[in-house]
Amino acid sequence: MKIKVGLIGVSGYGRTHFSHLRKLFDDGSIELSAAAVINPDQVPNELAVLKQMGSTVFPSADAMFDAMNGKLDLVCIPTGIPFHEKMTVRAHEIGANVLVEKPAASSSAAVSRMMESEKRSGHFAAVGFQHIYAREIQFIKKYLVSGRLGSVRRIFCCGIWPRNDSYYARNNWVGKIAAADGTPILDSPINNAFAHYLNLELFLAGSSFETSAHAVSVEGALYRARKTIETFDTCTVRFTSDGGIPIFTLLSHTAAQADDPMILIECENGSVYWKVNDSWNICSMTGKLLYSGVVEPPHIDMFRDVIDKASGRQVFCCPLSVAAEHTHCIEMLSGKLTPVELNDSITRIPENGQLVLDRVESVFTECLRRKALPAEIGIAWK
Repeated sequence: MKIKVGLIGVSGYGRTHFSHLRKLFDDGSIELSAAAVINPDQVPNELAVLKQMGSTVFPSADAMFDAMNGKLDLVCIPTGIPFHEKMTVRAHEIGANVLVEKPAASSSAAVSRMMESEKRSGHFAAVGFQHIYAREIQFIKKYLVSGRLGSVRRIFCCGIWPRNDSYYARNNWVGKIAAADGTPILDSPINNAFAHYLNLELFLAGSSFETSAHAVSVEGALYRARKTIETFDTCTVRFTSDGGIPIFTLLSHTAAQADDPMILIECENGSVYWKVNDSWNICSMTGKLLYSGVVEPPHIDMFRDVIDKASGRQVFCCPLSVAAEHTHCIEMLSGKLTPVELNDSITRIPENGQLVLDRVESVFTECLRRKALPAEIGIAWK
């Protein structure tokens, strides 16, 4: 039988879900039974396609949940951070499994309640950290836990994705600490656009295939160049896992040019390199290339795996227990470090309002070379 799917939203990131669900519909894997669309005037083309697919369109998520009780196998939730817990629990209550956008939630307490909802309902919640579903990441993780490279000594991630005025004007929760009702958000590069890569670091540092490492400390610095946000737009931090693994994470939205995220894992007997939209490799201690490949877009693997799991097959999908370790890091970072307001180190591109941090690209490169944080190599932005 085809999996019956409900989708919350077809605009914003919902377009990505809609696109992949259309492909699964076309190949006969699913029925897109229902969709919640709160902005019908803005998505006429999507509404026309939903009609062709035989989907029932509802004006809100609550209306969809009320009408589709017991009629859906899976609900896709590509919504903002403040809505993840409530919608996941509600989907479980109507008898559906869930694919919820990353991060799972913005507090460990919320993730715990979502896990309780899984147990209570007997339905799963998979988290949309799509790179975990990528076949090369799963191969790398299995190779690491096999012990053939020895133990992990350190992990380093850096990435630069410019984000200008339009990005920070796209909704009412971007860069916020909490919603108006007090629901935590903690929106920032490391909890939104780059959340995947801290999550990958933790996953790849985990001692078994289906677990992530647990961080016990964090040090470093957070920087806020954009005065309209409450959190930060650059972070240079080092988490340490309970197994003693240093996990360096250097990320910025404050630059003129992009440099896609990369992860370098140094082990006792070799290393792993992985870069978004580029390549990956595993090398021996002598530098001999053991395995390599191209980093492919992972979304279709994620959707197929989640559909398979909803069909009852034994498939690994990013569980809440893995996503919880990312959320734990965000909470720890937010509680331990206070963002530094930047003035002297910032310039602005007038055409789009992009803010640029002095020498951020070269500083990140040098930090990678020396396996250190900026402050440890004498860099202090002001």
